[in-house]
Amino acid sequence: MLIVNLKALIERKSAVERRKITYKVIEQETGVKALTLSRMATNHNYNVSRKDLEKLLLFFKCQPNDLLTLIEEKE
Repeated sequence: MLIVNLKALIERKSAVERRKITYKVIEQETGVKALTLSRMATNHNYNVSRKDLEKLLLFFKCQPNDLLTLIEEKE
């Protein structure tokens, strides 16, 4: 299962920049729709485009492993 660590990155960036980062702020600064962000954060089966992933990585100034965590599922 692939987990998106979006909420943790938002909290960290908000603290560092001392401003409130919302999905709307991210949408305005990256072009990634707020609905897409919400789905990424809550729906483990949501497929994200590589283009949107790249925009988020640049926005948060992080690496893919900071945004995504792979958890092995037992069969």
